[in-house]
Amino acid sequence: MIAAIATIVFLAAAWAAIVAIAASLEVNLAKVSAALRGATPPLAPVPVAGRVSQRYPSSRPQRVRARPSLRAAA
Repeated sequence: MIAAIATIVFLAAAWAAIVAIAASLEVNLAKVSAALRGATPPLAPVPVAGRVSQRYPSSRPQRVRARPSLRAAA
């Protein structure tokens, strides 16, 4: 009985692997066939990251430190 259940689990895992590989190959083979025909596949829009480098700061005014005489007045 254990052998029968193990066989069913193995066949299910093999089927899932084949489906995943087939889906991956479908996308890649479409790109290859388009390249062989000389056509370019439509490009998907690429998301742009929202992070900005601080190496070159923007033209915002820099914070000014208070002079010691002004700090004492506060």
